[in-house]
Amino acid sequence: KVRLRLKLDLGGCVLGPGKAELMKKIDSLGSISAAAKEMGLNYRRAWFLLETLNKPLGQSVVITAKGGASGGGATLSDIGRAILDAYEQCVHTAEFNAADVLEDLRATLNK
Repeated sequence: KVRLRLKLDLGGCVLGPGKAELMKKIDSLGSISAAAKEMGLNYRRAWFLLETLNKPLGQSVVITAKGGASGGGATLSDIGRAILDAYEQCVHTAEFNAADVLEDLRATLNK
């Protein structure tokens, strides 16, 4: 299988497919623990991955709310959304522009 994987270097931290998936799941599920569970990660690992972005950026990519009557939860911060959107746009653009090259490579490898 041939595929293109991109990493976005943000000057001290890197966003790749795993962290991007975690952020997308947090955004859709509204919970770090639910996102981690769906990805087969433990909560501590998911939190560590987010911290590898938060610390170098000096701000959080995810905003959390403590539990209670409303149950708590998590959502992407403005910076988190901007980073994820930029990453997804880069991936889409790269995949679109590299499609012919990758197809030629697949054909060559299948000979």
